[in-house]
Amino acid sequence: MDIFEKRESTRSSTLRKRENLSLADRTERSKKITSLVVEWIEKYEKNVKGNSLNAVMVYLSMISEVETDGLIDFLFKQRKQVIAPVVDSERGELIPRQIHNLETDLKRHRYGMLQPKADCPIYPLNQLEIIIVPGIAFDSKGYRLGYGKGFYDRFLPKCKHAITIGIAFHIQIVEDTCPQPWDIPLQLIFTEEGMFSTV
Repeated sequence: MDIFEKRESTRSSTLRKRENLSLADRTERSKKITSLVVEWIEKYEKNVKGNSLNAVMVYLSMISEVETDGLIDFLFKQRKQVIAPVVDSERGELIPRQIHNLETDLKRHRYGMLQPKADCPIYPLNQLEIIIVPGIAFDSKGYRLGYGKGFYDRFLPKCKHAITIGIAFHIQIVEDTCPQPWDIPLQLIFTEEGMFSTV
């Protein structure tokens, strides 16, 4: 089995494990992950940086992914600037757009996920402070396997000043994602069992 076959095998087997979780189980685990991320943000603001983190980019969860609605609600209540990605399929890019309301600012992409409407303002890449990144499988070095389209691999190098955070269920942590030269490791990974840093 070559490296690309290994990657695809890891992707498919991990996705199957994630999809086998019941909705109730995913929701409960997602709440734990959200609580840990919130706790980290509050601690970071208080002890590490000394001032507020304002601009947070969060993916809009779909199907069996870690649910992000609770985290987004927290960010809104804290008056953070919440940014969500738009998938530009033609250019193969992610476009960060600021949202203010989950009910009125979103539309459904032809891939099936929700994303900001075209009238939501594009947010400057150099002002993003945290990026919450989805994935199918993650390893202890922070590397991830996504859906194979490479959107985040192309996007993250443009956001060098942002803290990159992966959120996943613990069953999505694998021994080795067999990273390639274009893969960008994340700095922090959160699961329902805790957080680990890769830097």
